[in-house]
Amino acid sequence: MQELTERYPLLKEITFQNLSGLITTAAIALPSLYSYFSSTHEYRWIALGLYFMIFFFIAVRAFALEANPLQAGIYIAFQTVLVTSLIALPPHHEYIIILFFVLSAEATTLLPGRYGYYWIAVFALITSATLVLLAGLQTALYSAPIYIGGFLFFGVFASSAAKAEAARKESQTLLQDLREAHQKLQAYTAQAEELAVSEERNRLSREMHDTLGHRLTVAIVQLEGAKRLIKENPDKAEQIVGTVHEQMRAALSELRSTVATLREPLQSDISLKSALRALGENFQAATEIQVEMAFAYKLPDFPDEYRVALYRAAQEALTNVQRHAKADKVRMTLEIQSGEINLTLYDNGIGLPDNADKLGFG
Repeated sequence: MQELTERYPLLKEITFQNLSGLITTAAIALPSLYSYFSSTHEYRWIALGLYFMIFFFIAVRAFALEANPLQAGIYIAFQTVLVTSLIALPPHHEYIIILFFVLSAEATTLLPGRYGYYWIAVFALITSATLVLLAGLQTALYSAPIYIGGFLFFGVFASSAAKAEAARKESQTLLQDLREAHQKLQAYTAQAEELAVSEERNRLSREMHDTLGHRLTVAIVQLEGAKRLIKENPDKAEQIVGTVHEQMRAALSELRSTVATLREPLQSDISLKSALRALGENFQAATEIQVEMAFAYKLPDFPDEYRVALYRAAQEALTNVQRHAKADKVRMTLEIQSGEINLTLYDNGIGLPDNADKLGFG
């Protein structure tokens, strides 16, 4: 049974309806067949064959539920012919009309929209004609409405049950989709958090390199120069040491305010030109490398991320000049050309060594 329900997904849902139809058919067939066989009626085997086919097709109807409306209509029509044939078969058992109750439920379940009720109208006509022929017009006038009301009741009830079942399945599908979407959202959130942490680590690494790395590099160079000048020019050496001292004080201040610096490396009330000019002047004072600066007369208000990127690029370039180029002059320019921002630093040194990419993280 489990294999059948897996192969035919709708079998489980209609088992109760099928069982009800089979029980109803059996309840009608038993007294009817008893009547045929107890008197060895000449139509007994025809009646047995008709009941068997009705019983058989109700039993296997589960496998045809997913069929298209045309196939379902053929099934209802075939069953209608079988029931009508039983009613027409002498001795004309009137209670066989009850089988139309089963067909009414099947018609509104299998057929879309109003087509199931069209079949109920057909059952009502057949029932009315049967009652008129078998019991007379007067009996048909008060008996037919009872049967027709039963057909409608079973049809509406079966249709409502089918719609409720479809709504339940749709709700389960939506709930499953919602659960899967929630799981995916949780996975995406976790990935986003990991990515944010990774990006923040990279940003922290860049900021530490660009701030403390720059100042420490300049300080090391200055101290090396002061070491060489201690004997020859102690006053100059003392001046250099004083400059280094100020640089280290500034570095310590930056280190203590790392979080704030990471969030806003440049103060919002200082223009980019002023920040770059201060950077160049401090670099020249610390390294004695002449820095010429030329900036566009009127620069737009750059977003903070642009200002930080340009400032850090200039800072890193000056650090590389000091560490590698062996230059004594640098020219820094900032221009706007054809909608592009061009920050350029030229020096008169020897350039970067071949393994420069392995010497740092800039």
